[in-house]
Formats: sequence, structure tokens, C-alpha cells
Amino acid sequence: AHRVIQGKNVVVTGSNRGIGLQFVKQFLAKGNSVVATARNVGKATELQRLADESQGKLTIAPLDVADPASIEKFPSAIPFEHVDLLINNAGVGTFERTLSVTTAALMVDTFKVNTLGPLLVCKEMLAANMIGGTKGSIVANVTSKMGSIDDNGSGGSYAYRASKVALNMVTRSFSIDNKDNNIETILLHPGWVKTDMTNNNGLITVEQSVSGMISVLEDQPELNGKWFDYKHEAIPW
Repeated sequence: AHRVIQGKNVVVTGSNRGIGLQFVKQFLAKGNSVVATARNVGKATELQRLADESQGKLTIAPLDVADPASIEKFPSAIPFEHVDLLINNAGVGTFERTLSVTTAALMVDTFKVNTLGPLLVCKEMLAANMIGGTKGSIVANVTSKMGSIDDNGSGGSYAYRASKVALNMVTRSFSIDNKDNNIETILLHPGWVKTDMTNNNGLITVEQSVSGMISVLEDQPELNGKWFDYKHEAIPW
């Protein structure tokens, strides 16, 4: 592997279920210290079970990425000074595919979570000097091929597509602005995964998706400003 993610400090947002929860499990299994986030820590029973079994390796922190005040408080809940890997996974799927059911509120709410959430988490972590610097960091933002303009052959999904194409753009800018700050920033497309968000209609399991995305982070020669799926395939913008 090009860079082994082992014995590192890892933060995974939106990790009470689905892809985020699987990231937490696999990073713990690889011997990392992990901060997992949930909007409601009390309801994150699976994370709590993992934390109990983790011998202090897993911390659960409250975070609502739709709320800038919650994001501002987030760095103070992280028990280490430096974050080696930040996975911005928290997101919302919207099933309102047609224009007739697409409202201004839906567009704005989806944008808040999927675009502003990851960007503001990066902003606050940077302000707290938790990413980059001499030790270096990787920032991986979980996006979707639904946010590829090239790949859009089926239309619809205005809110979700727009929020993800915007996430891709702000991630690209962040990757350019922080290249000299020792931060490698990458976009990851998890594939079509069987989770609550897809009503379990996906093509692959969450285990396959996450192990593939982790292997991208470990094995791809160059990460910064790139966009790969779980199979190491570059996604067109």
C-alpha cells in the first residue's frame, strides 16, 4: 500500500448507520483511533456498542452538519490535536426526482447538508489547526456520481444532483487552496450501495463499498483533487 491507514486519528461524519458506520468499523479493525458523529448520540445504539468494545479507541461526538453552530462546536469534541484522515460522509438523499415536487426549501435544505456541511467542517477543522501542517492530512468527501454533469443521462433529482455537483466544486477549490498546507483532498463515489438511503436497492454491499474506498485512500498514487469510485475508477466531472 502507498499509505497504510493504521494507528492514525480518523474522523468520520454521519456515522450512525450505513456507509459511515461501516467506515468506523473498518477503521477500528485496522487499529485506528476514531471519532464518529451522529446528530443524536443517544439514539446511535450501534455506535455505542462499538464504543463499549473499542477499549477507548472510539469516541462518539454530536454533530448536525445542517447547523453551522453545531459544526463550530465540533472540533472541541475531538480528543486528539491532529486529525490524519477526515471523512465527510454525512449526507441526505432526496427521492423527489421530478421538478413538480422540487421546492425551494428542498433545494436549500439538501444544499445545507450535502454541500455546506462538508465545507464548513473543513473550515472549522482548519481554523482549529487539526488538519494539515507538518503531519499532513487526508480529507475525503463522499459524493455521488449523481453529481457528475458528464454522467447525467437520466435527468431529474434536481436537489440531490445540484447539491453534489456543488460539493464537487467546493472540494476541488479546497484541494487547490490547501495543497501547500499538506492536505490531500479527494472525492469518493461509494457506488450504488444497499443502505437505508437506497431502500436497500443497491448493487453492492456496504462492506464492499467501504473496503474499496479505503483501498483507494491507501493505494492510489495521487489523491489531491481527484475523484474515484470504490473500484478505483476515475469519475468524469
